[in-house]
Amino acid sequence: MIGIPTVVITVEPEETLQARPPRALCPRGFAAGHSLGRAGDAALQKWILMDALGLLTGDPRPGEVVMRDYTST
Repeated sequence: MIGIPTVVITVEPEETLQARPPRALCPRGFAAGHSLGRAGDAALQKWILMDALGLLTGDPRPGEVVMRDYTST
């Protein structure tokens, strides 16, 4: 509970659960190597990063992966 606040962005939630990071975000439907979405889609990437950083405002929840859907508008 002491140290550098950490957030994991993962596309492998089952594997991430085993590691029990303090905070984890999983964008649904994304492939390995593309955890922030499509290359060149700055708006989508910023959206995901801001959601991940937003997890830092809450208490750590080891063993929980927050699942979210992202669709470009």
